[in-house]
Amino acid sequence: MARKTKEESQRTRTRILDAAERVFLSKGVAGTTMSDIADHAGVSRGAVYGHYKNKIDVCIAMCDRALGEAAPLTQVSTDGEALEALYASMRQYIQIYAEEGSVQRVLEILYLKCERSDENAPLLRRRDLWERHALRTSEKLLRAAVKREDLPRALDIRLSNIYLHSLVDGVFDSLCWSDRLKGDLWPRVDRMLRAAIDTLRLSSHLQLPQAA
Repeated sequence: MARKTKEESQRTRTRILDAAERVFLSKGVAGTTMSDIADHAGVSRGAVYGHYKNKIDVCIAMCDRALGEAAPLTQVSTDGEALEALYASMRQYIQIYAEEGSVQRVLEILYLKCERSDENAPLLRRRDLWERHALRTSEKLLRAAVKREDLPRALDIRLSNIYLHSLVDGVFDSLCWSDRLKGDLWPRVDRMLRAAIDTLRLSSHLQLPQAA
């Protein structure tokens, strides 16, 4: 009986978090209420409050579930060809953004539907941690590529890292807000990523000023 109760409780939490993704994406964090989440989950408000204190608590659990699923997909190794690993890492992040599912919905909520406020501070911290993880990963690969002399020794790693993530963010924005990359997505994404790596190799503007 205890096992059944535990399983039922987990199913209820799953329904609540699944519904929360849809509601927060539609209404934004500020515009969503616990009643909205309960209605979309097909449960009572009491059931939602039985698991979560408030809508921010729901949103935190929703984010942690999705980003926890995505984390293993972003792990890379510096063994072998660092530039190929860098290319694969950027492509993986874009794939996470592009594929419909919990991770895509949660990232869209965090970046586009989560207003800056004291109430949303725990959510903004999760967005910040996601970004820092991505930046640390690519910085590690850039340093490995410089060490292997696959990139110029004078490369401005910090600026190059910002450049790469600006490209990935731009692809994310295009996927969310326009049809520019719809249809023939991956061949064009691959060309842009390869072009970015060529730019790291060749552009003096991404090298330290005193060495350019």
